[in-house]
Amino acid sequence: MRPKSLGSFRALPAPPRWFFKTAALPLNALLTASLRRVVRERPDVFQKLGRFQNAVFLIAPMDMPFAFRLKPLARQGIVEIVTGQEDKAYSVRISGNLKTLLGLFDGTIDADSSFFGGDIRLEGATDAALAMRNALEAAELGPGDILGLPARLKPAFNRLVAGLPFGMRHGAV
Repeated sequence: MRPKSLGSFRALPAPPRWFFKTAALPLNALLTASLRRVVRERPDVFQKLGRFQNAVFLIAPMDMPFAFRLKPLARQGIVEIVTGQEDKAYSVRISGNLKTLLGLFDGTIDADSSFFGGDIRLEGATDAALAMRNALEAAELGPGDILGLPARLKPAFNRLVAGLPFGMRHGAV
């Protein structure tokens, strides 16, 4: 069963590749800084990835015209927004709708039931995806952690996100 798509993003004409590269630069920098902050604050999370610390995880929202390429690489980790042919090189591709993928990262959505229910699809090294799932479950990250917010802002931000209609709530199962 394929996750439902918002449709409107796919219906738009494909913007030129340079547009995404230019528009994504600040977001790439923010997401990479967030990843590196989590590595500094919670190195145990990345140790749980084991041999997959050097894997390339492609997080591909099916309802968006782009994907996120995550290379944990400990302190040299990087997150990039990619499109088209750039999203072909990965160790594992995890695809589903954006709401589901965000819920997997903050722990509000169960990875096993999403996989077996057809809400997410895996391609490539499924053992890498399993290592990522175990690392995320151990991390107990909230939305503020994912964005790399300073500690003093995380509780308020997490409460704000919990009230949003797409349902991400830190700690909910």
